Amino acid sequence: MAEIKDWILSYGTKIDYDGEVVGGKPHGWGKGYYRSGRMYEGEWKEGKQNGYGRFYYETGELWYEGEWKDGRRHGQGKSYFEDGSVAYNGKWEDGKPVK
Repeated sequence: MAEIKDWILSYGTKIDYDGEVVGGKPHGWGKGYYRSGRMYEGEWKEGKQNGYGRFYYETGELWYEGEWKDGRRHGQGKSYFEDGSVAYNGKWEDGKPVK
């Protein structure tokens, strides 16, 4: 396990990362802590969220759980409103729900 301060995600957002690292990038299982107070916990590949993961609101409530690809929600997943009720459960492509 390693820690990376000020890792810049592909869309320009800085996070602090704690987890597995390969080649100086988040890779494997880890947690990304956003300046806003949000947090991602899950799989990473070459510095991006990739595989299964959970993303949390600033309050600690679950925002999304499911599959990711290249830093975006992609595959099966479920998003939640901040009160914990389900916002969408189904397939995602390129960060957007498929309806």
